[in-house]
Amino acid sequence: MLDALPPLLTVAAVLLVPATVLLFLIRTPRAGSLSAGTVVLAAALTAVAAVAVGLLLGQGAVRATIGGIVLGASLLAWLPAVRDWDVRGLVAWALTIDVGLLYLTYVGLWTVTVHPGAWTTTLSGLLWLLEVFVFLIGVGYLWEMVDVLARRRWRGWPVRGEYHPGWRRPFVSLHVPTHNEPPEMVIETLQRMLELDYDAYEILVIDNNTDDPALWRPVQDFCEQYDGLTFIHLTNWPGFKSGALNYALTRMNPLTEVVGIVDADYHVAPDFLAHNAPLFTDESVAFVQTPQDYRDWDVSPYFRRLYHSYGYFFDVSQVSRNERNGAIFGGTMGLIRASALVRSGGWDEWCITEDAELSLRLLKMGYNGMHVDRSYGRGVMPLTFETLKKQRFRWCFGGIQILRMHWRSLLPGRRTEDNQMTLAQRWAYLVGGLQWFGDLAGALFTFFLISGALDLLLGGGLVVRRLSGLLLFATVALVLFGAARSIALVRLRGGASWHDALGAFGLWLALGVTVARASWLGLVSREGTFLRTPKIKGQPRVRDVVRGNLVESLAAAVCVVLALVVGVSGGATGVALAALLAFQGFGYALAPINSWAAIRSDLPADLRRRRERIWAWSAAAAPAARRGGLVLAFSSVLLAGLVAIAAPVGSPDVPEVGDVHGALEKKPRAEEEPSREPSRGPEATEDPAADPTRAPETTPTPAAATASTRPTQAADPTPATDPTRGADPTQAAPTQPGSGGRPTDKPSNGGGPNKAQ
Repeated sequence: MLDALPPLLTVAAVLLVPATVLLFLIRTPRAGSLSAGTVVLAAALTAVAAVAVGLLLGQGAVRATIGGIVLGASLLAWLPAVRDWDVRGLVAWALTIDVGLLYLTYVGLWTVTVHPGAWTTTLSGLLWLLEVFVFLIGVGYLWEMVDVLARRRWRGWPVRGEYHPGWRRPFVSLHVPTHNEPPEMVIETLQRMLELDYDAYEILVIDNNTDDPALWRPVQDFCEQYDGLTFIHLTNWPGFKSGALNYALTRMNPLTEVVGIVDADYHVAPDFLAHNAPLFTDESVAFVQTPQDYRDWDVSPYFRRLYHSYGYFFDVSQVSRNERNGAIFGGTMGLIRASALVRSGGWDEWCITEDAELSLRLLKMGYNGMHVDRSYGRGVMPLTFETLKKQRFRWCFGGIQILRMHWRSLLPGRRTEDNQMTLAQRWAYLVGGLQWFGDLAGALFTFFLISGALDLLLGGGLVVRRLSGLLLFATVALVLFGAARSIALVRLRGGASWHDALGAFGLWLALGVTVARASWLGLVSREGTFLRTPKIKGQPRVRDVVRGNLVESLAAAVCVVLALVVGVSGGATGVALAALLAFQGFGYALAPINSWAAIRSDLPADLRRRRERIWAWSAAAAPAARRGGLVLAFSSVLLAGLVAIAAPVGSPDVPEVGDVHGALEKKPRAEEEPSREPSRGPEATEDPAADPTRAPETTPTPAAATASTRPTQAADPTPATDPTRGADPTQAAPTQPGSGGRPTDKPSNGGGPNKAQ
């Protein structure tokens, strides 16, 4: 059995190459479903091709024939699940799964049958568990890739924004949260929003704890010139962005049916509301999300590859998830039904990524979500690599928070009143959360590579896994093949050049340590965490770049040095091991390289001034996790499968909508509610110079807010009717790009955004 698997694995890997090339080169006609006759014919041809390849590789006729039958039959097994794909997608999918399962089966059998010693067996077993996990999250990436490239028929919601003249145009309250933003940038955003081609909307600007009046008063002065444009300044308000958005629910026009979120740096297209607000004519729709897009991205090679790295999630993941009604609400440039938002409990203040968490709760309630595959606004990308690391750290940490809170709801099971998600929706959110662990698995894989290299150099008895040279070289080839597949997907779906697509993939690798750290802390820390980056005085220099990416620089040096030594002295096995180490080391080295590239990039004058201000900011310190919790979580991760048994925390209580104001005042105990930072206890104050990061012990009353217009009380809205990179040798793919809330009070009156007379 053990000897028969490597030849079959080799044949499957050889066939996978042309199958994947055809998947990318041939466009799929979108008509009809895949017939059983076509699948039988494809299975027969695959079996014949497998037999031919086996014979060419020197296998006996019997073994080659058995291998052909196994690979051909694997296509037939997937027919019920892939009827909406064409035959190219089926073949590429089935062969990739075959390669992964054959590899895992072989190394698993080797681990339990060779008996090289207790220590080696233990380490090899841990490595095998790691590879099984990465294979599972790689399957999620693989499904999305094949789904968008080979789908013949789209069953989900319309994915292109269109104007529907016969549909109702609901009243929309657009909320613009701000915190320490340049006033000229916010005002420019508001000016664009005033030009929307829509006659039933208002704009609420919610300034969240900005302590410098020079930043928020110019925005307030601008807002006072317009009816329907309300400015709200919150001082020492709890809950961060979520808390500010919850307060906005108490101030919006009572006619509001749809709430929109727009970040303070976005330029919104005039037809944003006209095309998307009418989609809420369908009472089952709870949210509509459009792609988050960016401007000023073509100013340098660094920002071009950053732009295309962002595009993967909306070009691939969201499109595929939308087909299963599993899209996420990403916040900015998204709309949400007001009654559903209030009914769900509002924005949750414990989760850093409150928008994605809200969409999960809405789907559990039985609502539908919709992804519209068209950009309607452009914002500003992170202007330094260190700022990008902070953003990705926050996204990942929030994704793990969601997984810890809701993982039970994402396991297979029957639909209940409390959880109406289908199996496909649960799969989308579960795999989407688990994919954040790909870089943590990559970091652990680096540890095993270094252990293997030291064993090879020292010639001792510490053997993690010593396999044949052929299998090692096949592993290297499959890792590189998976990377090439991801690069080609970015080029095809995002319209990037080969150079920019390669750079986008490099950015994913460069962020590996940051994502690994965030996913690890997300497991062991119940409190919100921020990434610490060094403060830079004056113009950044090379040493600042290295200091800001010290872990990545050291890891790159270790991997590259070991790769050179092992490659020279380790023979054929050493060359294969050196290639894998070099791949890992190159990924780590891309962090300081991209940091320097961001610094050297030319920018428009306004963004250049903003980047200079960013350099001078001090980063918030990350709270240290308890050592005991680290040890316990580390053991759980390695021995029992990461999230599945990571000490879960109870789902927070979601208050009823009956007393929204009372829900705001009901504050959970600190040990029961995760937050972004430890609560430090000051009471609410209207002092604009108060520390914006301090979380009060007592919930402030609305008197802590000031506004440029006076609201009036109104009734609650009526609820609507019930909606990696990793170590896997078969799949190298990007890591993503991913609360029980409390609405605060009754909405208030307002007007349409018109110039005041």
